[in-house]
Amino acid sequence: MRRWIAVLILLLASVMPASAAEYLKAVSDLPLADGLKEQAEKATVFDTPLGRIVNAYATGNVKPSAVLDFYDDTLPALGWDRQKTGTYHRKNEILKIDVWGPDAGPVNVSYTLSSQNQ
Repeated sequence: MRRWIAVLILLLASVMPASAAEYLKAVSDLPLADGLKEQAEKATVFDTPLGRIVNAYATGNVKPSAVLDFYDDTLPALGWDRQKTGTYHRKNEILKIDVWGPDAGPVNVSYTLSSQNQ
């Protein structure tokens, strides 16, 4: 029995991520890139008959290219298709991620989520 418990613990440890991903509060299914901190007080969220509109913001001491690379690598697994740098499409929604700031940081990131129909 102890042997099975040890095997189960090893299996669980091998499939669990080293650190749990944080998600934006304004967009609960959008992960926050490593090194960024959400500025939740600046977010605006609207639900309309045509879909949701969200503006969210984050900042951190990371390279702008690292933020864009994170989303290029992560968002396809969440159903987002990359249209061009910083722009993604999923079902009837468009996500635009703008990153600005020096390579040495801090950088600012804005997330704009809107319906394709708006």
